[in-house]
Amino acid sequence: MKYLDNSSKTVLVVNTEFSAPTILNAVAHTVLGLTGADGAASWNLLPYPSPAFGVESRISEYPVIVLRSKRSPQLEKLVAQLKQADVAHNVFIDSMLGASASGQQSATLAAVPGENRIVCVGLFGAEETIRPLIKSFSLYKTSDALVHDASPVEIER
Repeated sequence: MKYLDNSSKTVLVVNTEFSAPTILNAVAHTVLGLTGADGAASWNLLPYPSPAFGVESRISEYPVIVLRSKRSPQLEKLVAQLKQADVAHNVFIDSMLGASASGQQSATLAAVPGENRIVCVGLFGAEETIRPLIKSFSLYKTSDALVHDASPVEIER
């Protein structure tokens, strides 16, 4: 089935060097930051009421595509291209994983390519603008998530 309302797209490119739980965390933060920076109105969030479930969800009219990258340098190149093309984007770097927001901010301020890695790049834009920038990436597959053993994450209370 081909989705028809695809004049714009949200694309998430994830680094498969990381475990699925880390990627999911990065994706959530990346999307939150992207919508916060670009304004939620861009996504044309439509109501999807479901009385039987007792909810009314908001879902973008436009598709969300998840692609994969096998290494951070590919994502670093993508970020440079997005900046040059003036495409709305947000990036999650491994320095953003930590015990506190202030610690994460300090680590990110000091983060450098080669020592730190990009976990996820999120972007939103017109199909014709973003297609050339993402054509080198393939779709994220279930098998990508199985490459890494999920290590336990401890959350201090």
